[in-house]
Amino acid sequence: DRMGIDIWEVIEAASTKPFGFTPFYPGPGPGGHCIPVDPFYLSWKAREYGFNTRFIELAGEVNISMPSYVVNKIIEGLNEKEKSLKGSRILLLGMAYKKNVDDKRESPGLAIFKILKKLGVGACLHYQFCF
Repeated sequence: DRMGIDIWEVIEAASTKPFGFTPFYPGPGPGGHCIPVDPFYLSWKAREYGFNTRFIELAGEVNISMPSYVVNKIIEGLNEKEKSLKGSRILLLGMAYKKNVDDKRESPGLAIFKILKKLGVGACLHYQFCF
């Protein structure tokens, strides 16, 4: 993002590879009952054996920061339209952690919702929770 590289163009270019390509699309962070939590069990257990799993810790830091990153992108988008975040109404769709599931456990979308609410945004989740 900071380098001005369009991730969608990168994924499209990578998809021209004639074999072995599986696209992974960016999102606001992992969710579900295992990915955001289970690696930290491994990290905790590894410390008992005297080694550090820095990559797991670093990934956790990046994942935890993603909802704030998304909110900052929303603010930038509103600023481009000369609109204020506070008082805006935002509809949040796709709150489950994965496409075509209804499981919202550990969903980063819920963290985005809480941040927006704290910043004074009128938001709705799937038309269920509006403020």
